[in-house]
This record gives sequence, structure tokens and C-alpha cells, in this order.
Amino acid sequence: MKNLSTILFIIIFFHSPAFSQSGWFWQNPLPQGNYLRSVHFENGNTGWAVGGAGTILKTTNGGTNWTHQISGTSKKLSSVYFADNNTGWAVGDAGVIITTSNGGINWTSQNSSISTSLLSVYFVNSMTGWTVGVAGKILNTTNGGINWTLQTSGINNMLFSVHFTDANTGWIAGYAVPILKTTNGGTNWINQATGTSIYLFAVQFLNQNTGWVVGQSAILNTTNGGTNWNLQLNGGGELYSVCFIDYNTGWTVGYNGVLKTTNGGANWAYQISGSSNAFYSVHFSDSNTGWTVGESGMILKTINGGTNWTSQLNWN
Repeated sequence: MKNLSTILFIIIFFHSPAFSQSGWFWQNPLPQGNYLRSVHFENGNTGWAVGGAGTILKTTNGGTNWTHQISGTSKKLSSVYFADNNTGWAVGDAGVIITTSNGGINWTSQNSSISTSLLSVYFVNSMTGWTVGVAGKILNTTNGGINWTLQTSGINNMLFSVHFTDANTGWIAGYAVPILKTTNGGTNWINQATGTSIYLFAVQFLNQNTGWVVGQSAILNTTNGGTNWNLQLNGGGELYSVCFIDYNTGWTVGYNGVLKTTNGGANWAYQISGSSNAFYSVHFSDSNTGWTVGESGMILKTINGGTNWTSQLNWN
């Protein structure tokens, strides 16, 4: 039987109400209250967060101030990634892919040729990237998204997260499926057994050997490119995002808050965030400075590795 919190996460992710910003504007909380599903920083100052109702927020001062950007869509946006300070993409419901070449001043639509939701996007440079989503969909571009090509996954379930270490080597995590790996840019994908059939919501690799996946009350780690996966944590509620900055130091966030490790995941400890909301995404620019986003438009920041987290929004 599916865990209740997992079911609630799926319901929220696909069916939460959208609040159009046409004619109506948030007054409280500020700058907005739609949930935020993904956060990405290019450095300690410049970052973006995306979420419900086509919401895109940008900061250029480390999150002290966030400004709305016009996405051109009211669809929920699930993932954002920037190759540099100017060039980025966001993906979401109904096959939406939008891109910017000027840091988000303007966002334009790209043709995905699919109508199913896209849940994760990742680029290795300004030209080459992948996005994955519902019904086992994998799309690849080698020209910055001018053209997107379907790749065969052999999977029909939801694919939640994609990560590449170079233009050839990448992994995908999803719902009740093996981890998928490619060594030729996605021309072929092979199954990697994890020993579990749980939801896996996020994957990150530091190099071609060392990586982590997090999911339904579990964290798994590999040191041989995914040939073998080892369970590091069993419990802790649903975990939706993971970020390591080196072999030892990493964070994962989810339904119950923020967890940190300083020994590669051998031990994980909760950090006090001061929020009872669900956390959907975490990103660190160095060992001290990081952000996490989630329900109710929540954005939290730390400047001491997570010992203390401070709200960057006026939310209740």
C-alpha cells in the first residue's frame, strides 16, 4: 500500500490549483504563495525558483530580494536549470519547455512535441540537455532546445529526475523502476537494479562513479557508477531532492524537513529549519550557502551549512 504522504505528494504535484497572475497579484505572502518545486543557483548571488501556475522567481543578491519573471505559461513548472547566468530552461505540465537567453528577462516556448508532463531538466552545456517525465518520456536536445528528440527508455512509469556528468554519461530515477543509465548520451539506456521498488524522486552524481538517489523514505549511494547501490538510510519520510558539494557533504530535503551528512551519507542528521512545510528542492553553492524551497512559496536560506535557516519570504 502506498504511503499516505507519497500519495499526497503526487496529488499536490499534479492537481494543485493554479493561481493566475493576470489581473490578480499576491499581497500576502510576498512575493507569492504558489508552491515552489525547483531551485537553481549559478553562484552565491544569482538564482531562480519555479513552481505552480507558471511561477518563476529570480534573485541577484542571494535571495534577499526575489522578483517575478513572466514565464508565458500558467502551467505548473517542475524543474529549472541554467547552463550559465543567461541561458536556462524550465519544464512542466503538458510538455511545456521554456527557455531564456538573457537571464529570464524573456522566456520563450520550445516545442517538445509531447503533451505529458515533464518533471526534470538538466543540461551539460548551453547546447546539450535532457528532460524526463510522465509515461517514461525522455527528450534530448543538442542545439539548445531548438529541436527535442524522443529517446527510448523502455519504461512507462513516471521519471522524476535526470542528471548527467558529461555529454555521454547520465542517470534517471523514477517511480517503481530501476535506475536508468546511459553511456552514449541516451541512445541506449540500461537498467540498474537498486534492490527496491520504491519511488525515487532525485538523483545526483559527483562524477562517473559516485552518486546518490533519494526517494520514498530512503537514500541509496553508489561508488561504482550504479553497478551496485547501497542503502544508506531507511526511513525519514519522502525525500524529494538531494545536493552534494563534495564526497562527504550533502543535504536532502523532503516531507519532514532537511537532512545533512558530513561523511558521504554514512550518517544523516536532521537540521532545524523552523518550517513545517514540505521541502521540494535544495541547492548549495558552497559548503555554507544554500537554499531550499517548497510549499506555500517557502524559500529558506542558510549561510552556515544548515545550522540555521532563515526565511527569505514573508509567509505565514
